[in-house]
Amino acid sequence: MQDWNIKIVREFIGNLREQPIAGNPVRDSKNQWLHPLQEIVEMHRQNGRVTILCPFGWVDSTGNQQLFTGLNPSEQVFFEAYKERMKSIANQFKGQSDVWIELWNEPYAFDNSKGYTHNLWLEDQLEMIQNLRETGFDNIILVPGNAQGQSEEAILALGNQITTTFRNIVFDLHAYENWLIGTSETTIQNRIKKLKNLNFPIIFGEIGVINASGLMQVQAFLKVANQTQTPTLAWIWKSDQNDQNALLDSQNNPNDLNNNSWGTTFFKFLTD
Repeated sequence: MQDWNIKIVREFIGNLREQPIAGNPVRDSKNQWLHPLQEIVEMHRQNGRVTILCPFGWVDSTGNQQLFTGLNPSEQVFFEAYKERMKSIANQFKGQSDVWIELWNEPYAFDNSKGYTHNLWLEDQLEMIQNLRETGFDNIILVPGNAQGQSEEAILALGNQITTTFRNIVFDLHAYENWLIGTSETTIQNRIKKLKNLNFPIIFGEIGVINASGLMQVQAFLKVANQTQTPTLAWIWKSDQNDQNALLDSQNNPNDLNNNSWGTTFFKFLTD
């Protein structure tokens, strides 16, 4: 990561219920080893990186995993248990300013169906933020957009009700179809500028070249992100040339296999 000039990492928590926060690694109900979050944070801290901790999924006592993407947070049967676990994480990391917490990975349906409204988004975000702030956690909190995190519509409509209530808020958007298909440098720049002109701090917590719609071009987006100095994180840092979104191949070189030279493209974005 040092060679890639990576300054911010986003660590996904796939099993929030059993994820150890401090102490020793544990073997979870899916028979997988989970390393404590504090240990992961320390590793990044030693290299001068900010760590974003983001819950991606909930694994029940039988080992069944429910991924968070596309869900309405407050309607989930585990929502109260989710809040308790997130409080525990906030308690651990309050005062460690290089640790940011994201509320939920990619909430709400991509097409704004399943009962979604901007008011639901606002109510959920306020409740989840308050849950963390009650612990004394004053670090940066990342608030996701709507439409599986790809849309800024809710932020534009109601985001000011969050930023006027709480400090140290950054809004997280994900650059996939909504930003990469049917767009241009001009339209992307206009959308980002609109958010910034309204004083909404933003980060793109994910961008990748392949998603549900297939392989996509990222060059126009990355050019604008660079011009507007908008922090942008890639999905995903791993060594696997068979995963088109993986930045590295099996030899830990940039992965450019059947993915529009994704590895080299993002490496140049970070280092040029």
